[in-house]
Amino acid sequence: MARNPSVFNKKIIVALWLCLAVLAAVLAPAPAFAGADGKRTVRVGWFESTFNMTDRFGRRSGYAYEYQQKIAAYTGWEYQYVTASWSQLLEMLKQGEIDLLADVSYTDERAKDMLYSSLPMGEEEYYAYVASRNRELSADDYTTFNGKKVGVNKGSMQKQKFMEWARQYGIEADIVELTSVQQDTLQKLIHGALDVYISANTVKANDETTPLCKIGASPIYFVVNNRRPDLKTELDAAMNRIQDENRYYNQQLFEKYVKRGRTSSFLTFGERQWLHRKGMIRIGYRADYLPFCAEDAKTKQLTGALKEYLDIASESVKNAKIYFEPVAFSTVDDAMTALRREEIDCVFPVNLTDYEGERIGLLLTDSPMHSEMMAVVRKEKTKGFSLQGIVNVAVVRGNHYHENFLKKHFPKWGVTYFPDREECLKAVSEGRADCYLISMYRLNQISDLCNKYELTPQSTGEDINLSFALRRNEVMLYSILNKTVGIVSPEDVYAALASYSYVERKVNLAEFARENLAAFIAVAALIAAAILFLLLRSAKAEKEAMERKQLIAVAERDNLTGLYSSNFFHEYASRLLQEHPEQKMDAVALNIEQFHSVNELKGRAFGDQVLRLLGETIRQFLAGSNGIASRTEADTFYLLCPPQADYPALLQQFQKKLDELPRNSNIRLRMGVMPWQEGMKADDAFERAQAACNMVRGGKKHLMVYDEEIRSRTIYHQRLLNDLRRAVDEREFRVYYQPKYDIRCDPPRLFSAEALVRWQHPELGLIPPDDFIPLFEKNGEIGKVDIYVWKEAARQIAEWKTRYGIVLPVSVNLSRTDIFEMDLEETLDGILRENGLDSSSLKLEVTETAYTENAGELIRIMERLRARGYQIEMDDFGSGYSSLNMLSSMPVDALKMDRAFIRNIEGNEQDFHLVKLILDIARNLKLLVIAEGVETESQLALLKNAGCDLVQGYYFSQPVPPEEFERMIAREL
Repeated sequence: MARNPSVFNKKIIVALWLCLAVLAAVLAPAPAFAGADGKRTVRVGWFESTFNMTDRFGRRSGYAYEYQQKIAAYTGWEYQYVTASWSQLLEMLKQGEIDLLADVSYTDERAKDMLYSSLPMGEEEYYAYVASRNRELSADDYTTFNGKKVGVNKGSMQKQKFMEWARQYGIEADIVELTSVQQDTLQKLIHGALDVYISANTVKANDETTPLCKIGASPIYFVVNNRRPDLKTELDAAMNRIQDENRYYNQQLFEKYVKRGRTSSFLTFGERQWLHRKGMIRIGYRADYLPFCAEDAKTKQLTGALKEYLDIASESVKNAKIYFEPVAFSTVDDAMTALRREEIDCVFPVNLTDYEGERIGLLLTDSPMHSEMMAVVRKEKTKGFSLQGIVNVAVVRGNHYHENFLKKHFPKWGVTYFPDREECLKAVSEGRADCYLISMYRLNQISDLCNKYELTPQSTGEDINLSFALRRNEVMLYSILNKTVGIVSPEDVYAALASYSYVERKVNLAEFARENLAAFIAVAALIAAAILFLLLRSAKAEKEAMERKQLIAVAERDNLTGLYSSNFFHEYASRLLQEHPEQKMDAVALNIEQFHSVNELKGRAFGDQVLRLLGETIRQFLAGSNGIASRTEADTFYLLCPPQADYPALLQQFQKKLDELPRNSNIRLRMGVMPWQEGMKADDAFERAQAACNMVRGGKKHLMVYDEEIRSRTIYHQRLLNDLRRAVDEREFRVYYQPKYDIRCDPPRLFSAEALVRWQHPELGLIPPDDFIPLFEKNGEIGKVDIYVWKEAARQIAEWKTRYGIVLPVSVNLSRTDIFEMDLEETLDGILRENGLDSSSLKLEVTETAYTENAGELIRIMERLRARGYQIEMDDFGSGYSSLNMLSSMPVDALKMDRAFIRNIEGNEQDFHLVKLILDIARNLKLLVIAEGVETESQLALLKNAGCDLVQGYYFSQPVPPEEFERMIAREL
């Protein structure tokens, strides 16, 4: 059958078109990928640094991030962020796994594998960073780098720049190429695994690392996957537009994100020598120039922002202390004269250009303070105000600040001089001058005059910069002062300026009446009405007095026990000891152990019955004596009573009464006693009685009398509390790791670890955990230690992951204080995110007893954490008040049997049966069971046969430092 030619030709044409379409699709560069709305999504590398920063709330910012957002405004790109270290991201770009990466220096070798933006995104300076406590390396002597371990990012420009620098100075160092994220690298530097880290000046400023010296610099670019020339074209067009619109855009980003923290925190050897010879830097300052500086009228000492600045600057460098001696002068001219006579070393505040400084033989430092200048004008001129309308400025004769400011910023304005500030303002008010200039921080000082002359401030849009001036031959002083300018935070400076800007105004009655006549008349009328009203109430007041007495009688008693309420008790106790100092009275604190559990398990009605019975027993005991008592808290009673010959018998008397209660209550009391001391205040006595009572909490003893040993321990505890903040800042806490072994396999395998904290105190030595953990828990400070441990454990997990390619989970403690913190989940997530980990890496241990208070809320929090992927382990199971049948409703993934169960399973059949019962119930609930405190092979065998999952204890290892634990990991691999 013959084919229809026209149909046949059409088919050929269609086929050709299809082939061409397929060929075009193959040859054309593919977009990164398209979103649902058709926009292109570009995969961009994200490495944590000042280029890419994520705060604790997950918000992004940084040099590269802000630049990329600007680029997206012109290209319509949307970004998918891919997180890794910079070195890893560079490899991913080469492999086509990401499309765009920031902060890449140019090399011919790299240009073969990637496309560079036509314009640089900035310039990167490379510094040698060291741990702040490192005293071996010196910027004065580069030979101290010889033999040191120097870390550089693998494949980075830093390596090339350091090698060039090392060849120039004849240095031979051990170069270590790194692929870890910056945070991990800095931790290696801090802990001594590295001596030096060569990095860009984008390392975040902190107290633990500091830049020592500059190594080199190079331009940096955005780079694009070399298979994406289409992206490069759009990138170049966008960057051209950005830099055409604002030629200083790169510089502004540098100032915003990078400049802060690049100043070295170390003085050179020469600078330290100069300081040692000099002893004190004498600073001349103007005595009446608040908020910048002034002499306090009473103390004759420096005050103002300069004082705050010098206080911070004196401690700002790591290897020296700088001592300043402020000297007050009436004017800056007087201070300059003293500077020329070498009576002082520098002057502040000075506003001169470098040219003016050169002409009079002075060096000017970078500006530690600056302020926007305001133009004070007549109020009627504010509408449509323009600086172009100003012709003449009122200036106080001899005010060089204003003269120099005008020469620099408004050279066309005429100047009329007046003897003082008020005359200047009066001249503006009368039209003899157009404005008066003043710093925005000094506006409060002229507010009364502005009101008087009906003047108002307007912004000039220009700043006045205030510097230190010094003799041109003082090069070392110049360097030292400029370092303090770079180190002292601008936020601290401007907070001080704002604080000292406030001026307290005093207004007399006559002035107030004149300025507020209508209000004054109204107030006078109200006062007259109030007097009349009070007269009418006087009769009623007598009647109400009796009623108030009755109300007070009710308020001073606890309605449940009939004892005094806390406030009235402390008032009466204080008065009794003050008015009868000869009468000996002991302070007694009485507490019901675990009273919250009594309420939880037996009901609040039964708890109230216990309180009433104990209150009645205390009243009977005090009957016939001058003693008084109070229920100060839900479960605590205070007694002020004559000294007792036998306090154990008194405690037994109270205990016996409670033992008569039905329902097998098993309620225990504990007592603390502070014997009478002459002159001791009631509050102090009961504080010590409570301390003694706390000493026997949860122990075998139930009575403690306060003595010198307790006093010493109280002082010791207070010192630990005082030293906590420093211990966290100085990294005195050491995290040890105890392995957990999986005994379901043979031989047992390393499964995970528990993080345990130790305190290496610089003066007290190694402090046992039992000394500080219960103390911090009781005082609500344990959260600081817990967060420290979480961060350290996460950092260590990430380090082992990098080194061995495995994620070994670590269990960390979650105290009740932590659980009820509002930002708990964000804190945990942020720590893991910073270390490139997920929620399976940290297991959260919550003690069984934590579930006995506010259990409902706690369970809800645990459920939220589990929903985010965290595993919850109930620690010390069996030591508290949870019954086995409560387990089914508790959001936990694992039980850690209390070591008390394990200790006797070899010889106590009842304990072993209880262990097997717990294992059976846990198995039915699909809960993992961990036995802690395993010390013998026999205990291990019994637990393995009974079906236990994991064990930890001295049989395998005691808690060990991370480097020793690492050897266990290596053996397993």
